This record gives sequence, structure tokens and C-alpha cells, in this order.
Amino acid sequence: MAMNSREEKEVQPATPTRISDEKRTYSETTLPGDVPGKVEHADADLGLRILQDRGDEGGYVLDPAMRRRVLRKIDLHLMPILTITTMIAFLELVTLNYAAIFGLLEDAHLTENKFAWLGSIYYFGYLAMQPFVARLLQYVQPAQTIAGAVFLWGVIIFLSILCDSFSKFMAVRFFLGAAEACVNPAFILISSSFYPRENQTFRVGIWFSANGLANIVGGIMAYGLGHIHAGALAPWKWIYLIIGAISILWSIVVYIFLPASQGSAKFLSDDEKVAAVEMVRDNNTGIHNNTVKWSQVREALLDPKSYFFFWFAFFGNLANSIATFGSQIISHFGFTPLQTTLLGMPNGGFEVLVMISFTWICIHYKNIRSLLIVASNIIALVGSIVVFVLPLTNKAGLLIGYYMFTAWPTGYAISLALAGSNTAGFTKKVVTNIFIMAGFCSSNIIGPQFFNKPPRYRLGIGSCIFTFAGMIVVAVLFQIYVVWLNKKRAPTREAAKEVLNGRVETGFEDLTDKENPLFEYVY
Repeated sequence: MAMNSREEKEVQPATPTRISDEKRTYSETTLPGDVPGKVEHADADLGLRILQDRGDEGGYVLDPAMRRRVLRKIDLHLMPILTITTMIAFLELVTLNYAAIFGLLEDAHLTENKFAWLGSIYYFGYLAMQPFVARLLQYVQPAQTIAGAVFLWGVIIFLSILCDSFSKFMAVRFFLGAAEACVNPAFILISSSFYPRENQTFRVGIWFSANGLANIVGGIMAYGLGHIHAGALAPWKWIYLIIGAISILWSIVVYIFLPASQGSAKFLSDDEKVAAVEMVRDNNTGIHNNTVKWSQVREALLDPKSYFFFWFAFFGNLANSIATFGSQIISHFGFTPLQTTLLGMPNGGFEVLVMISFTWICIHYKNIRSLLIVASNIIALVGSIVVFVLPLTNKAGLLIGYYMFTAWPTGYAISLALAGSNTAGFTKKVVTNIFIMAGFCSSNIIGPQFFNKPPRYRLGIGSCIFTFAGMIVVAVLFQIYVVWLNKKRAPTREAAKEVLNGRVETGFEDLTDKENPLFEYVY
């Protein structure tokens, strides 16, 4: 898909232009190595190594036509893989949701409280794996970890069919969370390394909107499989069987077609690979670096932004139990299991609509991301209040309020893009991802415990009201802080730009956002 950014509309030279020597690198004299302007190959960011391995030093102003062509090729090859992988991962959560109304609770002898723990234990596995994921993503290309993760969770989903007790399901759910633990961190890194900063939010919105697609696909699948009443397998087991098979087959596709980096992208020519690297130079966040830099670890731990991203993830996911309990909530409005599966599908459609439209706005308007986080959570907040106060007799009103809930994932998706765009230095990015995943897991562990009192689930709906309001507060405070940071750094940034005559050339030195005088935060 061709997606033009605000940056592409600016007037640029008609042909690639190399930056003159006097404009090359602001921090040439501080770079390691004996040759000015060069970075030691072993310690260099992958982007610089890709250029140097091709005998190229970079420093181009890209032809707009080349930029659009490369961006379009990356979109056509990356977006389908990231989107479908996200959908399959979320399908598992939706599968648990639908399995609950097709006999899982009875067959596994689960109470409402035990079912809530099936939602929580998944994220204990997810959280336990984060230190290992951080090390893995530092030493291995993010794309290379995803195929293995998809294969593993497909095998584990198959094992769900054998579960006939609470303890067995708890074990399977723990390891399923552990298997999926690398996917979100890897996707954040991939999005920030392949796309210019102004294009990242929309692309994150595209693959994240697959959560909504999973609601639609899962609903259709559950509706069809829910009619199966013959043979040894219960309807809920058929759901797990199909999702497991799809996951294993899809892992092969991911392994073959997802590139590790611009340099290994077979769909790009050599000139396009150089252009793809140059396209992300101005991000000032680099592509990948294998060296663990403890100074960057320390900076991430002391950076207030890391804690903002923790709270974005915490408040952005506390309502995720809607994915696990959504079918039960709708069924308690007075609908049959098959009606419930159909009525859950518009939920996914509304989520996709809000996600795509809000993140598309980010392409065309600078520094509007925090405001869109606020707007999406206001919609969800109103919906949660409607569901909380309306009586069960008002089915139409309850459904409308329930559908409004699904505006909230858009705010979380935008916050992920904010993290990728505002964090530089590869080690620092990996550590920041740990903060995000800690918030993500802790809220998802806590969240299901609020949904233990049917039919109204008032404590659960009340927790949603709390989390949507909390997300709004964090977004406002984040914008205030980042605006202050930009003003504080403005004199240094302008001095650096003056040296380079406006050209940014520090993108592949693996500098952190604080170390790079040219870095400007977005919000």
C-alpha cells in the first residue's frame, strides 16, 4: 500500500544528492576508531554496517520517488506479516473467550474465579520471559525470533485440547504466555527500524488493528465451529485445533518472508537497500546493535520517559480482560451463545475503524499523538460508564456502550509508537521495552481478577472506568513533560543544526536520545 507522509510532501532534490564533506557528521571527532567519520564496525549500528559493507558512506537526500517506492515495497512485504501474526496471537485470547461459552467451563470444571486466573497466568509467563527476551533481542535480529515464537505457541495451543482440569490449563496458559513474550517487543523494534518516524504511528496502528480483526475472524470461526456437535471433540476443542494448525503453518511463512533488516530484504535492490537505510537515518534511533551498553541501561532506568511508558502500558491494558470476558458480558445481556458470537464481531470492526483513522491522522499532523490518546480513551470512558449505569433490560444501549470500549486500544497502540519514536540507543530501546512489558503484564495479571461477579461485572467495568481515566491523565502529563524537554534542549539542537546546515547525520552512531544533540521528541 502506498502511504505518503507529511515529510514526502516537502520539496526535495529530484535526484539523490550526497551531502558535502563539510556537512557530514556533527560528532565526527567523538566517534570511536582511527578514521574520522567512521564507526568501528564491530560496535556500529547495523544501519551503518549495511552501508559500509556496500562500500557506501550514506549521507543522501533521497529522491522522493525512490523514497515512495521503497516505502511501498516495505509496506507490501512487512505489513501483511506483522498484521497477520498479531491477529493470530490475539486469536488465542479470543479463542479462550469463545471457548468459555461453548463448554470449556463445564468440561474443565472451572468456576468464574478459576477462569479469571486462566487470563492472569498467561501474563505471568509473559512477564517471566522478559529478561530473556531483552537479551535475545539484543543479540538476535527481532525478525529471527518471531517465526520460532509462532511455531511454539502453535504447538502449545494444540496441548490445550488435552486439558481437562484447572491445573493443566494453568500450565498450558503459562507456557503460552512465555512463547508469545517476544512478539510485541520485536514488533516495536521492527516498526522503529524500518520506518521513518513520521510514518511509524500509522504502521503500528495497522498491525495493532489486527486485534480487532481477530474479534471478527474469531467470531465467524466460533460461530461455525459452535455448530459442530458430532465426534469426540467438543466445539471449544475444534477452535483450539484450528488456531494451533494455523499458527504452525504461519510460522513457516514468517521464517521465509520476514526480513531481518534492510540489508537482508530480498525484495529490495542494492540501491533500494541503501535508500531504505537512509530513509530511517533522521529517526536518530538506529536499526540494531549487538553491543550491550551499560551506560544506556543506566540512562533508561533514570529517564522519566521510561516510567511514562510503563504507565501507558499499565493503563492501556488493564481493560484487556474485555477480550477474555467479552462473550460472557454480552451473553449476560440476554443473548444465546451463537447470538453472542455474532454480536461480538462489530466490536472488532469499530476497533479497526478507530485505530486506522486515528493513526492515519498522525501522518498528516505533527505532535498530535497525545491528544489522540486522550480522545480514544474519552470514547471508551463514556462507553464504560454507559455499561455501568444502564439496566440489563436496555440491550441496545448496553451493546452500544460495549462497542465504545474498543476505542481504547488505539491509545495504547499510539503510545507504543511514541516509545519507539522517542527512545534512541539500541540497548536503551531494549530496556525501555522491559518497562513497557512490565506495565503490560502487571495490568493483565490484575485485570481478570476484577471480572469475577457476573452478570453485571460491576467491579470489572469500574476498573475500566479507572483505567481509561488514568490513561488520559498520563497522556496529558507526558505531553507537558516532552514539550518542556524540547524547549530545554532547543538551544543545543539549533547549534547542532547550524553546524550541519540542517542535515541530521548522527542517526547510526547508536547515541541515545539524550546524547544526541539533534534529537527532538514527539508527542
